[in-house]
Amino acid sequence: MTREKFKGLFDYLDSALQKEKCNDDHTLTIWFLNLIGVQNEGEVVGWLIDKNGYCDCEVLANVEDQFEN
Repeated sequence: MTREKFKGLFDYLDSALQKEKCNDDHTLTIWFLNLIGVQNEGEVVGWLIDKNGYCDCEVLANVEDQFEN
């Protein structure tokens, strides 16, 4: 997945999580990955978990910072 697609994911999660509560899973992340046509969503979610993104809100809180460089 490209850096731009990850930034799109973070923007989407930021917006979506202002409207609804995190379900302590990756529902929103998987929805976005499917929307943009990512074929290896399981690998992407696994990578996010490895980076402390254990659910949608933690993807935003813990993984987004790693893309600020």
